[in-house]
Amino acid sequence: MDLKWPVLGAIVLVITVVAAAAIVVLAARVHRRPIDAVFVAHTARLKRLPRFRELATQQRWLSWWQTAGIVLAVVGCIWLIARPQTTDITQNRYSTRDIVLCLDASTSMFDEDTQVTQAYSELVSSLNGERVSLVLWSDAAVTVFPLTDDYGWVQDELARAGRAFALGDQEYVAGTYLGKERASLISDGIVSCVKRFDLSNSERGRAVIVASDNDPQGGPPVYTLPEATEFARERDVQLYGIGSADLSFQEDKRATFDKAMTDTGGTFSLLGDSNSIDSILAGIDRLSADEVVEPPKYQIRDAPGWPIVLIVVGVLMLAAGWVYALVRSGRLSPGPRPMPQPGPQPRPPSEVGR
Repeated sequence: MDLKWPVLGAIVLVITVVAAAAIVVLAARVHRRPIDAVFVAHTARLKRLPRFRELATQQRWLSWWQTAGIVLAVVGCIWLIARPQTTDITQNRYSTRDIVLCLDASTSMFDEDTQVTQAYSELVSSLNGERVSLVLWSDAAVTVFPLTDDYGWVQDELARAGRAFALGDQEYVAGTYLGKERASLISDGIVSCVKRFDLSNSERGRAVIVASDNDPQGGPPVYTLPEATEFARERDVQLYGIGSADLSFQEDKRATFDKAMTDTGGTFSLLGDSNSIDSILAGIDRLSADEVVEPPKYQIRDAPGWPIVLIVVGVLMLAAGWVYALVRSGRLSPGPRPMPQPGPQPRPPSEVGR
């Protein structure tokens, strides 16, 4: 622990010591025995009485107790004036992997997108340093949030997306429909998600996690599904698929979706499969990535904890000594103070001798 103003603390300490010494000298002079003092005989006998010695011992210990409390409080104040500080050292480590959550926002997926966002949330909670982005698509693609490693914000946005899909909120997916009666164009959606990666010249592991029912509607897409797969493979992007549960009854759509994912080195599973998230995480772990270690960051902050503890303990000791002195003197007696009893009255002179 360092002090920000050690010179100021030393100055206050010297002043306090000088002031205490002056008080002690002045008190000694005030309580010095006067030259014309009149001595009282037989006081030594009084000092040998057990009760006198008990009271004297209690007073001595009370004085030391209160003195210790004053010293602790003063030392804590001086320490606090010198402003104690501590230095925190942080060094962040993060991965060079990027992941795009590529979500089919067509109307046919609304009922299942709530579960998909929960699966995405489970996936994000297992990441460590990877950057994550969320892209919605149907006829066109819209970025909900760009690549970021702020997992708290990512979880908040995924929760918000889940609530929107549960309520069937069409405004949340605004921009994914261009009014051309086209929807769920999975191939164009994959290409759009692959284009969301930045830092294209650096060696970073990249993955796109596609959730869809693979049920394109309307006019022909710009890219076919094999072309979208090749587009991702040329850019070293692996595709991981989470298919709608309905694909278990549609073998052709399931097979084409599965092949598009596995051709890039990724995996495919249906929504609700017990091992779907684990297989995606295992694939992401296999992506080439270097660990980036940031330079250490030094942060200086005030650390008034121990000085405050000393001040509080000193004040409590003074308060306890004050209460004890009042109780001993009878001023804080729990019951009513006894009234003095009248002594025997002297007899009148006229009655003496009767």
